[in-house]
Amino acid sequence: MRFLGLDVGTKNIGVAFYDSNVGIIFPRDVVLVKTEEYAVGELKKIIERDKIDKIVVGLPVNFNSTRSKIQEYVEKFCNKLKNAVNVEIEFFDERFTTMIAQTVTSKNVDSISASLILEGYLKSKGYFK
Repeated sequence: MRFLGLDVGTKNIGVAFYDSNVGIIFPRDVVLVKTEEYAVGELKKIIERDKIDKIVVGLPVNFNSTRSKIQEYVEKFCNKLKNAVNVEIEFFDERFTTMIAQTVTSKNVDSISASLILEGYLKSKGYFK
């Protein structure tokens, strides 16, 4: 099974890839959000090229488990993405992923965050150990 992990922001979208046949999560280049339509188009190309079975999107929940301001943006963006591709989208709590990614590197933080989101999801579902 092939998964795409996304860390959706208003300027950049971090992207990570996992193929269960290989068993390794790969951070990818970020997708720039020049416009939402542009970003959806770029993600659609990746999804089709890599034959993605499921998309896992980090859901930015506040530390006290309340909805964050960006959470609504992420959900609306994912509705647009869902309308463009025929792939299941599942949300996964992304608290702390950006902070953890920043401790690992100062480069490609968005895609490292996407990798952490994807890793957490896959571990919670038993795909990844």
